Amino acid sequence: MKKTIIFCLLLISISARAQNNFLYITWDISKPLTNTSWLGSTTTKGGKAGYRGFVNDRISIGGDFNWTTYDEYSPTETFQFENGAITTDYFKYIYQYGFTASGQYYFPIGDHEHFFPYAGLGLGANYMRYTMYYNIYTEEDNGWGFLARPEAGVLVRFGARRSLGLMAAVHYDYTTNKSELFDYDGFSAFGFQIGAIFMNRR
Repeated sequence: MKKTIIFCLLLISISARAQNNFLYITWDISKPLTNTSWLGSTTTKGGKAGYRGFVNDRISIGGDFNWTTYDEYSPTETFQFENGAITTDYFKYIYQYGFTASGQYYFPIGDHEHFFPYAGLGLGANYMRYTMYYNIYTEEDNGWGFLARPEAGVLVRFGARRSLGLMAAVHYDYTTNKSELFDYDGFSAFGFQIGAIFMNRR
């Protein structure tokens, strides 16, 4: 996992030397696609921030950090244990944090000054914490895994000489995170993000 993080930082360092670059921060809406019988609710409690530097007019590289909280309430249920049973409602949470090195390819459109459609891929590390709260008890599991994130979206610059713009994208996240306690053998999710970009491009 250390090698993955070092690789991410190296790509960010390379892209930071590019004259044309941008920072961004987005709000992320995401829906889990794995083990949805345990937790399958769409969440709006997510976000992503990153940096990208243009290598040329068609390609950029950079790094991203994302965070998401999935949560779901379950009504009263009886749990059987060796020494007895407990009847209670409960809350299920998954906390996700990801770091990726990413690359994007841009498709030319219009005057090449305002609209930048792109497709990209991020690869990196992912941390997940699975938690269930019921009555006064808590069950928890956590761990690291590999993260792959294909993405497609568009950058919209508000003016040819303005730094402020808009970013919108869809993404698919696949991670190798496992949890025997909560029956996860990998995790995947589909998401939509929208937010602001701050671009330095000439």
